Amino acid sequence: MQDNKFFSSNPMFGHAYVPIQVMKKIYFPEESLEKGTAFPELYNQYRPLESMEAIRFLKDYKERSCAYEPR
Repeated sequence: MQDNKFFSSNPMFGHAYVPIQVMKKIYFPEESLEKGTAFPELYNQYRPLESMEAIRFLKDYKERSCAYEPR
């Protein structure tokens, strides 16, 4: 693992390592309710059928024998 100030120098399998988040800004209450979060860093706009496009792409990619194979 690379030298990283956020993670342990001796990581263990099955343990979660979460970097510390620094709160810089929050949405106003009305906007928070609309977006489903008060934190701009966590907001990810929902796009209908976006996951289906990704599934089709990965299936096509795999069928063309271009699947990723680790070294």
